[in-house]
Amino acid sequence: MRCLIREELKKLQADRYVSYAIIGFALLCDLIVGALWKLDVTNEDVFALYGKNGLNLYFFIGINALVGLLCAMFVGYMILTKEYINDTWDLLMTKLFDGEKLVAAKFIVFMLYQGAYMLFSTALYIPIAKLLIQEDIDFRMFGSVLIIVFFINAFCYILQYCIQLYVKNFSIAVVTGLLFIYILGAVREIIHIVNYIGPVAGTYAFESGNVYNIKFLATAALLNVVMGTVLVYISGKKFYS
Repeated sequence: MRCLIREELKKLQADRYVSYAIIGFALLCDLIVGALWKLDVTNEDVFALYGKNGLNLYFFIGINALVGLLCAMFVGYMILTKEYINDTWDLLMTKLFDGEKLVAAKFIVFMLYQGAYMLFSTALYIPIAKLLIQEDIDFRMFGSVLIIVFFINAFCYILQYCIQLYVKNFSIAVVTGLLFIYILGAVREIIHIVNYIGPVAGTYAFESGNVYNIKFLATAALLNVVMGTVLVYISGKKFYS
C-alpha cells in the first residue's frame, strides 16, 4: 500500500503546477469571501444571530465547500480521469491484481491534496479577515467552522472522488457532482436529515443557530464521516471486481 501511495504522489509531484493550483484554490476561496464583504452581500438572519464575524464565517464555509468541490474535481482529474484518458487502468490492474488497494491508495493521495486545500484556505482566512474585512476572529466560532470544513464539507469531496472513479467523461462527472449539491440544497426543507449532510450542514448550522451546538456538530460530523467511509469502501469493492 505504501508503495502505491508513493507512486501516486510521484505522479502528481511531477506536475509542479498541481501544488500551485491547490494554493490558488485556497486563495480564491478567501478572496471571494473578502469580495462578498466589500460588496455588502448579507444574510439578515445570520447577521442578527452572530453579527459581522458570524456572517463572514457563514460565507466562508459556503464558498469553501464550493471552491473545494472544484478543487476535488481538479485533483480527481489528475488522479482518476487521466487514467481513463491515457487508457492505463488495465495496465495498472495487470500489475496489481487488486482494484481495492489501488482505489484506496488513490483515495489517500486525493484526500492529502484536499486536506492541503482545506488547511491552506482556513489558515489564509485569518490574515485576509484582518486585512480585507478588518475583523477580529471569534476563535470559538472558528473552532466550529474547522469541524464543518474538515469533517462535514469533506463528504462532497469524497462523493466527487467516487463519481470520477466510475465516470470516464470528465464533463459528465463535473455536472453530476454539481447536480448533487444542487439537489441537496433543493430538498433540505422537505427532508430534514439533509441538513446534516455535506455543505448544507454548514450553512444550516449558522441559519438555525447551531454553530455552538456540539451535539449537532458531532452528529453531522459522524454522519458524514461514516457515509464517506462506506462510500469509499463500496467503491473499492466494486471497482474492477
